[in-house]
Amino acid sequence: PAGELSRMLRPARSLPAPGGVLASPTAAPPPSGWGLNLRRAEAEGAGPQSGMESPAPSARCPLQEQRARWERKRACTARELLETERRYQEQLGLVATYFVGILRAKGTLAPAEIQALFGPWELIYGASQELLPYLEEGHWGRGLEGFCPHLELYVKFAANSERSRTTLQELLKKSKRFRRCVRLQEGRPEFGGLQLQDLLPLPLERLQQYENLVIALAENTGPNSPDHQQLARRWFLRQGWLLVVPPRGEPRPRMFFLFSDVLLMAKPRPPLHLLQSGTFACRALYPMSQCQLRRVFGHSGGPCGGLLSLSFPHEKLLLMSTDQDELLQWYHSLTLAI
Repeated sequence: PAGELSRMLRPARSLPAPGGVLASPTAAPPPSGWGLNLRRAEAEGAGPQSGMESPAPSARCPLQEQRARWERKRACTARELLETERRYQEQLGLVATYFVGILRAKGTLAPAEIQALFGPWELIYGASQELLPYLEEGHWGRGLEGFCPHLELYVKFAANSERSRTTLQELLKKSKRFRRCVRLQEGRPEFGGLQLQDLLPLPLERLQQYENLVIALAENTGPNSPDHQQLARRWFLRQGWLLVVPPRGEPRPRMFFLFSDVLLMAKPRPPLHLLQSGTFACRALYPMSQCQLRRVFGHSGGPCGGLLSLSFPHEKLLLMSTDQDELLQWYHSLTLAI
């Protein structure tokens, strides 16, 4: 989850970082839109009852009607999430069986070529297999919370997407054996006329569906529901060192912690600090919902690293890394949070 979901996310606990722990003050959780709406509805529906007749049992109750609408929307969204996950898992399995598995078994492609073409496809398929039983049993919050660590697979898949397209074009052009095998599998009725190039973007398309459906579930799940905490809280995405490029002077290394709604920049405390040696001090907190992200350079896959530009309403960050693959993964993780 990301984007608008950030309005509903509650602060996470401090996370351990390389060489120490992140020391940051505990922030109060944001007000719950559910709580505010319910209190407002109760205030509007409540009134002095002393000396007055009790309302008839058949009288309309705005609060109950609103709760019923929320429940209907939640049930509809939950059903859509379940049905689309079943179809998504089926498609992942078809590609894993008839393309990845057969190409590997026949030795049509070398392992490096399979990795370049499909990335972590089979691991993504496994993640869906773990999630689906929770959805079928109605444990939406627990299932999505357990699925959260697998988002890193989608980040890696997105970082490999351009390489995957290029590899497919090159293999179709130069390998007659590969071309024949692909055309044979594409002709199976299970694929409904879709070609391999149409199937490869499936995980990225599903990722956008996850975001939309989880937002809808969270917006229509009451605070007393056992799923509310898992749906509405902040998720940790990644951490690592990046160089901050100032307007003047030399780049400075900083540790960054990326969550589903904020980017935290931290600075290591001195090793001789009496009480907090080996910890990080928070230097800035950036809301990802207000971020505009672009790659300044680092598109070509060369050895010189890259530079990312993050623009916020009152500040602009330039983040650099000498490892272009690492920076590309940061780019896709930041995109996911935005």
